[in-house]
Amino acid sequence: MTPLDILRATGLVALIVVACMAVWAIREAVKTMRAARAASESLARTSDEIRERAVPLLDKFDVTVDAVNVELLRVDAIISTVEEATERVSTASGTISGMVNAPGEIVNDVIGRVRRAWKDRRHDESARSRGESDDRTESESDSDAADAPAS
Repeated sequence: MTPLDILRATGLVALIVVACMAVWAIREAVKTMRAARAASESLARTSDEIRERAVPLLDKFDVTVDAVNVELLRVDAIISTVEEATERVSTASGTISGMVNAPGEIVNDVIGRVRRAWKDRRHDESARSRGESDDRTESESDSDAADAPAS
């Protein structure tokens, strides 16, 4: 065999190995494409199932939110009514308290005035009685001086 024949035989073997590797690579690429297609179809089925289940749930959620909003409006109206009633009760309570406490305040005022008048009267009487006793002591001392012999 000549070196050219050996080179041809080696090239043929290399060509066969490269062809086998190409066939193997194509086979693997086809398997990968089939797996990707299966995964894609599975994903599409799963997303369809989720969409089928999610849409009714979202509709129910929307109805529930609307119902909650209606109830909140009703509660708001009730709270407004309670606030108005509380304000009226507070006003009425203040009025009634004023009416009930007014006679007591008047009586306290009158009693205070009577006490001050009584205190002033006692003070005046004690001042007068002190003044009369002072007058008596002066007149007694004057009469004593008149009775005394002149020296």
